[in-house]
Amino acid sequence: MKKLYFAISPCPNDTYIFGALLKGFIDTPFEIDFILRDVEELNKLAIKGHFDVIKVSVAMYPKVRDKYVLLSSGGAMGRGCGPIIVSIQELDLDHLIDIKVGIPGKNTTAYLLFTKAVPDFKGEILEIKYNEIIPSLLKGDIDVGILIHEARFTYKEYGLNLVMDLGQWWEEETDLPIPLGCILAKNDLGNKMHIKIESLIRNSIKYADNNLEKIWPFIKENAQEMEDEVILSHIKTFVNEFSIDIGIQGNRAIDVLL
Repeated sequence: MKKLYFAISPCPNDTYIFGALLKGFIDTPFEIDFILRDVEELNKLAIKGHFDVIKVSVAMYPKVRDKYVLLSSGGAMGRGCGPIIVSIQELDLDHLIDIKVGIPGKNTTAYLLFTKAVPDFKGEILEIKYNEIIPSLLKGDIDVGILIHEARFTYKEYGLNLVMDLGQWWEEETDLPIPLGCILAKNDLGNKMHIKIESLIRNSIKYADNNLEKIWPFIKENAQEMEDEVILSHIKTFVNEFSIDIGIQGNRAIDVLL
């Protein structure tokens, strides 16, 4: 039996979407070996092309198009789910021009959105692992931080203030859903296998919808935020109709972003 290698993030939306597939709860015509890595690590791994199926930031796709094709299912896209910029002090948008900003990686969609929303930025950029941005803010290492994943639900608990919602800015500018992450498959797998993988991802989502208790341990053990309410909010926000099929509107959003 052929073995395929998958690489996704440990975030609840990915472990929810892929849990049944990776843990063997649904039948597949191939074996699966997988790793879980931070989104920016995945972006860099995609350049090397070692994995058959990999989750990356949408902003990364043009850089690896020679190796990978974009799949229509399994990604992260939607409304009201974009990255946010936060700070300790209350700041207005005028303060974003010349300060120290912590970002989750220069290959992320979050950073691409920042460059579009704040085109006159002249400050300093620091690349920081996404789950270390809030600690960096609290230590005073950065002035503002761009938050993704679970942190966008918990930042208020740390006394942080919202400076700008990049997802809201995008939706107001384009009237399109915000394309954050996407699933890529190696070009040389061929179209038939691409279609099969898309179908399996959809089946995996349907399994999770109907059997959350079966995949919950996998989701829970990999979540950065351990509170069940935060995990469920994350899943509800990032797993939606675009996870099943990005469709015409989703493809349009990706084209406009890139």
